[in-house]
Amino acid sequence: MYKVMCSCCGEKTLEVKEVYTEIPRFGKLVIISMLCEKCGYRLNDIIPLEYKGPSRIEYKVKELKDLSVKVIRSKSSKIIIPELGLELLPGPKAEAFITNIEGVLDRFLGIAEYLYEISKGIKRKKALEAINKIKLAMEGKIEFTVILEDETGNSAILHD
Repeated sequence: MYKVMCSCCGEKTLEVKEVYTEIPRFGKLVIISMLCEKCGYRLNDIIPLEYKGPSRIEYKVKELKDLSVKVIRSKSSKIIIPELGLELLPGPKAEAFITNIEGVLDRFLGIAEYLYEISKGIKRKKALEAINKIKLAMEGKIEFTVILEDETGNSAILHD
């Protein structure tokens, strides 16, 4: 752990923690957590330390227990759930994360609920339809496929 200058408040109160680790079937990476003690600015990142080449991984969710399968998403990956019409694209502000399939659905649900609140007309109706589909998926009532496409090969779906 060390402290550096915070880009938000300009004080040397940004606490940085780095953890170097290796995850089976994923490889070596560094997990970085930053939190400013003064202004509360926060940033978490996962940086792969190995390049594996492009990858495409598909996992079929058939029952409720499949929602606990781990998902590792790098900044460069795309998550697609075609049956629900959902896509999470890479971009300059994309975040890497480690979660499970339920956590991925929860991220999409949060976005759909936000869009529902700020939208009107047909966009609001489509957001509500997405919310309902995501909730059914989270309850294990519909089967769906999670697809991870990653140009760097640094994403994974970890199941038995």
